[in-house]
Amino acid sequence: MGLIMFKSNTVYKNLYGDEYSWIADGDAYRFEVKGDSMQYCRYGAREGDDKLDITDLGMFDPSGGPYVSLGMTIDDKPITKLSVTLNGVKAECKEFVYPGGDCQE
Repeated sequence: MGLIMFKSNTVYKNLYGDEYSWIADGDAYRFEVKGDSMQYCRYGAREGDDKLDITDLGMFDPSGGPYVSLGMTIDDKPITKLSVTLNGVKAECKEFVYPGGDCQE
């Protein structure tokens, strides 16, 4: 289990009081937020990449949080891929990553 953990279909609040949750969507999770937090969101490339690819992110950070990066967990499964889609930010997770293993593989 990772240090930072989210549970799907659970409503959380960020620093500005905007509600957000991770919605199970097939084999992945869709990030939903109520409010303006995503209008001021930061995105970051995967470690080692020299340019940003929104279909393969290393992190995203809506204004007021939460900061989300590869390796964090949803339903005890590590996030292995983050991408921006027409439906918002999507997180793909694996059932298991070996301790010390690279969650980006």
